[in-house]
Amino acid sequence: MIERTSKNYIMNIKQASTLLFLFTGSLFSCSNGEKPSNEEQARAEYSQAIQRIRNPAEVTALGKVIPEEEMLELNFETGGQVAQILVKEGESAADEELLITLDTDLEENELQNLETQLHLNRLEQQEARAQVAYYEKVLGQQQQTYQRLQRSVEADALPASQLDQTELELLNSRHQIDQQQRQVQRLALQEQQLRIRLDEVRLRRRQKQLYTPGAGSVIRWEVRTGAGVQAFQVVGTFAPAGPRLVEAEVDEYFAGNMAVGQKAIIKREGFSDTLAHGEVVFTAPNLSDKSILSEDNTQFEDLQVRRIKIRLKDGEELLLGMKVEAIIQISENR
Repeated sequence: MIERTSKNYIMNIKQASTLLFLFTGSLFSCSNGEKPSNEEQARAEYSQAIQRIRNPAEVTALGKVIPEEEMLELNFETGGQVAQILVKEGESAADEELLITLDTDLEENELQNLETQLHLNRLEQQEARAQVAYYEKVLGQQQQTYQRLQRSVEADALPASQLDQTELELLNSRHQIDQQQRQVQRLALQEQQLRIRLDEVRLRRRQKQLYTPGAGSVIRWEVRTGAGVQAFQVVGTFAPAGPRLVEAEVDEYFAGNMAVGQKAIIKREGFSDTLAHGEVVFTAPNLSDKSILSEDNTQFEDLQVRRIKIRLKDGEELLLGMKVEAIIQISENR
């Protein structure tokens, strides 16, 4: 389509050159005293042809529909095997909606094992605290017994040796309390480590679930269910929701005629039906050799184009990536 448009431009220039030749011939005939009857008509046609090339009323440019926001590449922070694709290509998705998941069987098993360990840890902590409370109660009773015996010894009612056994019992109870308190501390530290491991595994599982970065639609998946994926490998393309643009190319002959604010009519490539209306919101400050509309750019190496963007005012049914023709209104009189 670009080649066809360029040929039309070249044909217009050739037509203008032909008119110039005819007009020059007419002037030469006039110098010989032969005044043609259609001299004024030839002059007018020549002037109009040059005017159409230098100051066209409208310019046709080829383009494609793109989102106003840049398309995003989707990837996982970890590797794995694709387990499920929940949003198909072309489907819309809400903000924070799950798009695709990797297999999480390993993480699920590890989480179940850690949860079991954490449950046992809580039971052991309860038992250790109960032992501390028990021996503290026993210690209190033994201290009362010791104080009563001590008063009896001081009153010479009992020999001092009667305190020896009670002192041993007091020492044992204090030892048991210290031991159980250390057990509580050890179990509390173990619980903290288990919770850290739980958070790590949950994070790994979360990294295998890819959610939308916002409302939008999936343009393309690069993987299928069962495929292996490496960390940060691109698995798909996502288009954020919002206004749509037409990114188009204007041939170098008319690049200087482009300006922000010009109105445009969007049509299907090769058809005359109007699909949408828009307005030019961006014009590149330079010419480019590379065509944005073809994957094989070698055939356009000698073609200079100016890139422009047109914001659509309607045409919500236009599909992203769809190739269209943009008729840019240069003259306000048309």
